[in-house]
Amino acid sequence: MGRRSVLVIAMLAFALAVGCSRPQTEPSPPASAASPSADAALANGQAIYRTGKDVDGVQIAAATPPIFGKCAACHGANGAGGLHLPGAISADLRHKALVTDAKVPYTIDTVERAISTGLDNNGEKLSGIMPHWKLTKRDLHDVAYYVMTKLK
Repeated sequence: MGRRSVLVIAMLAFALAVGCSRPQTEPSPPASAASPSADAALANGQAIYRTGKDVDGVQIAAATPPIFGKCAACHGANGAGGLHLPGAISADLRHKALVTDAKVPYTIDTVERAISTGLDNNGEKLSGIMPHWKLTKRDLHDVAYYVMTKLK
């Protein structure tokens, strides 16, 4: 194999490695059969966020009873937050706050973790007022996907 061939192969290997390890800038829609499209994921995520029920009408639950049964009650329909609650002010969930202005930007995985365990993008505990929501894997992903892509 000539030197030029070796160089081309090395460049291709490097390009594949860099391309495969580059972080995604937009969260990907779920790939499961239960939620086959981005539109279905967004519709389900929006339903959970705004009503506290998934698209099938199933009420979401939390580890302990929440003050309100839906995300929008604390964070607002547009995600701006700012609601004064006992011991806390609800967080701004819009893209600018979670990603653009954050020292450590949230990802789809860290939004899912915040929703389900109450740990923020740095692994620190959120206010105790934030419920630890108990969602199916699909519902958790869909509501996080909705927050990351639609609350601008």
